[in-house]
Amino acid sequence: MLLAVHYAEIGLKGRNRPRFEQGLAQNLKRQLAPLARVRVRRLFGRLLVELDGDPTLETLRERIGRVFGVAYWSVATVCDPDLVSIEKAVDEFTAQESFASFGVRARRADKTHPYTSSELARHLGARVQAASGARVDLGDPELWIEIHVLSREAILLHKRQPGPGGMPVGSAGRVLSMISGGIDSPVASWLMLKRGCALRYVHFHSSPFTSPASQEKVRDLVARLARHQGPVTLFLAPFAEIQQVLVSEAPAEPRIVLYRRFMLRVAEALARRERALGIVTGESLGQVSSQTLGNMDTINRAATLPVLRPLVGFDKAEIIEQARAIGTFEISIEPDEDCCSYLMPRKPATWTRPEPIAQIEAQLDV
Repeated sequence: MLLAVHYAEIGLKGRNRPRFEQGLAQNLKRQLAPLARVRVRRLFGRLLVELDGDPTLETLRERIGRVFGVAYWSVATVCDPDLVSIEKAVDEFTAQESFASFGVRARRADKTHPYTSSELARHLGARVQAASGARVDLGDPELWIEIHVLSREAILLHKRQPGPGGMPVGSAGRVLSMISGGIDSPVASWLMLKRGCALRYVHFHSSPFTSPASQEKVRDLVARLARHQGPVTLFLAPFAEIQQVLVSEAPAEPRIVLYRRFMLRVAEALARRERALGIVTGESLGQVSSQTLGNMDTINRAATLPVLRPLVGFDKAEIIEQARAIGTFEISIEPDEDCCSYLMPRKPATWTRPEPIAQIEAQLDV
């Protein structure tokens, strides 16, 4: 079985394109290796994947749907780029299909061939119409006949399938995601995976004073996200001792901001150990008291690495919709006890400034 895999943004990378293509090829091999022996060949603007097997279309959709960087893909037929070979490939393909309407897309990447893209499309369209009696519909046909002509081969796409888009995981570097058992942080992690980041994860818990449910949920969430990346590392960071010290030695109102600053310090230490270049959080501007612009600024000052907030402009409905789409929502809504709910102040501060918080922390064993 042959698959033609097309990308979008990678095509804009100029001289760096081979590195991104190689990353995409490796990620495809990892996803498809359990199904069959895999070989990947890089062609102009696309990858050609050869499988020594015949997995179902549904299985391929699921597997390739996990590979960020794929714009679209299709089962494909490869033939010589001369007109007779292309006609034969199209004849064999259409003979196996049932359709009342069709359209032809032709793209000639190599301009030295003796026909233009539009000439090829018209020629093939007339041939298919004469053989099948089906009508031409270039708006919404029952069957698209799509042919891409390169220098040494022509590729006939059987039925184009959408990919997840984005960039190959690992192409943008490594980051550490602060993941809770809630709805937001798994979506933030997914968005960073889609932008090509390789993720490590850290989860803060208040065990033994809270149940282990949040840790179990996070393992399930990370396992779901790891389908896009492969095996990953999850750190489980005990936080109850720090919380107890803050309750006894710091004012109540800024307690959540202090929690977040200490979490950020721990996350940065782990990130540096893991050679990560940034820290990811699921914060959305204004969603809760610790996520006002003033509090975010105060929290940021506790770290020197970039703090990435891919959900900062999302509202809750948008985050929930995305969580449902990526399959984390049902896991996230399972009951648990989040560490920030342990020793929660009655009236959290909604706006803090770095200087007073720094004065409070000066009295602590930071």
